[in-house]
Amino acid sequence: MPKFLMSLMALFALASYTPAAHANPEPDPETQVNVRLLTHFHKSFGDGWGVGGWLIMPNIVPNGSAPQLTPLFLIGPRYNGKGFWVEAMAGGLVAPDPAANNYPSLNYNKTKTVQSTRFQFTPKAIGSPINIFGNLQFIDIGGEHPVTEQSTMVSYTFLMVDYVLPGKKALIGIETENYFGKVGSELDGDEFKTFNDIAIGPQVVFPFDGLNILLSYQKHVNEDIDDQIWIRAMHNFGGPKAKKK
Repeated sequence: MPKFLMSLMALFALASYTPAAHANPEPDPETQVNVRLLTHFHKSFGDGWGVGGWLIMPNIVPNGSAPQLTPLFLIGPRYNGKGFWVEAMAGGLVAPDPAANNYPSLNYNKTKTVQSTRFQFTPKAIGSPINIFGNLQFIDIGGEHPVTEQSTMVSYTFLMVDYVLPGKKALIGIETENYFGKVGSELDGDEFKTFNDIAIGPQVVFPFDGLNILLSYQKHVNEDIDDQIWIRAMHNFGGPKAKKK
């Protein structure tokens, strides 16, 4: 419990110190600091099968003068193997309605359809002290831009590969987080130009009881996107295990 409280205190202290979180919400011109909160649950039904779900706040730090309180919720079937698991889920991303002229008092009355496949391979599955976590996600399936009516679906990939230190005191490795097909602001004929946001960088994970604190630095390839520091707090809890027959 003391470790848990200390982790939360450190997380909020780092969040309050970020350049983008002060009274002047202009982002740092070189590096932005972001905070993501994740909650994961799973329940086993037996024979490896079960259900998994996520509730995620993608970024609680203001970006410029726009709020980022857009919760993502996902639920779907889960398969648990020897040292690995896979979840194929669907859900929605709650977001402000881009067609509504109500900024800065945005109405969060639009839900973007999301499909997400997440997986993890632990050292038990790999046979060495390596941990792999990944996510392939499609955001705003079937969405259309309110002006051009072009597709606004974005493909998202996340992959982290870490070396597990002795005693599982920490994990050190790399991550890559990428968005493909983002709709830009410049017109190309009758449609807005799309672009890709590709990032890679070092990562460190501090595991606690049911809580992981992840710190990373991302180098973004697109010259129009600043490099980013990410602070993620992921709370994981599972339901009661299925009774053996």
